[in-house]
Amino acid sequence: MKLKIITILTVIFSILTTQAQNNNGKVDDFTRIAIVPYVANQVENIPLSARNNLQNKMGQILTKNGIAGSVGYQNPFIITPNVSVLSKNIVAGAPPKIALTLEITFYIGDGINGVKYGSATVNVKGVGSNENKAYLSAFKNIKNNNPELTKLIDLSKNRILEYYNDNCNFILKEVDNLTSQNKFNEALYTLTSIPKVSKDCFNNAQDKIAFIYTQKINRDCEILLNKAKNAWNNGQNFEAAQNASHFLNQIEPEAKCYSQVKYLANSIKVGIQKNTDKEWNFLNKQLKSTTDIEKNRLNNIKEIALAYAKNSPQNVVYSIKGWW
Repeated sequence: MKLKIITILTVIFSILTTQAQNNNGKVDDFTRIAIVPYVANQVENIPLSARNNLQNKMGQILTKNGIAGSVGYQNPFIITPNVSVLSKNIVAGAPPKIALTLEITFYIGDGINGVKYGSATVNVKGVGSNENKAYLSAFKNIKNNNPELTKLIDLSKNRILEYYNDNCNFILKEVDNLTSQNKFNEALYTLTSIPKVSKDCFNNAQDKIAFIYTQKINRDCEILLNKAKNAWNNGQNFEAAQNASHFLNQIEPEAKCYSQVKYLANSIKVGIQKNTDKEWNFLNKQLKSTTDIEKNRLNNIKEIALAYAKNSPQNVVYSIKGWW
């Protein structure tokens, strides 16, 4: 039965992946190699808003070249710039403007292990009424399809694939370690970060996803059910029922203890009807078919992984010493 569930999940994942690829030409981030745009503190004298603009620009370049380039995600692979000012002039006029010529070298590599994969340099010019606007103007002139940057990204794709192929067993063991510590969200994020183009590692990751997700929702069910019971027993009135429903409605219908969830919800409803004329309804989640169950599961897994990536503390320290 377990093998059947995993097989169905994998099939549906493949179907949804194909749909994502055909959706206006966009490719789902979960199928792509991921590289994080990162502007290091070593890049000095760039105004803050211009730094943010440059970081976003790198994300656009990555996306244009088929890479998941989301800012703020924890990932070992980074693209990072070094900016040198080749010239800075005041352009006469009313008002006068600042003209900059910048040399920007982009580096891609493994920021955790400090391994540089390659670099590419572009020169751009920008003019603005102040220095910040001059930088923004210059960064705007970086072409997303710059051939040198495309060449660098293609080279890095191959190096990253080598990383997953060579380190897959280590990654999966780390996932097992996270799971044993009940760090299910991080484990699911790690597994969904493995790109589909790394075929063997991707398939091995899919075999673990359904199992870890089931463990997560079962544990969450027990925790949330106990919180709901405590909330209800705290007053056994309409307010207590509302507090209990906050926890009950977070429980997935696939969870092992869901029958107990429905039993508690029914008990609360009966208790409310005896003591008040207010209507209290529990959102009883019903999934009608195996396909509905697997699609719901897949969507939940993706939401869990994205939430972890966006909300987890950004405690990754990237090592780029010696890259430039």
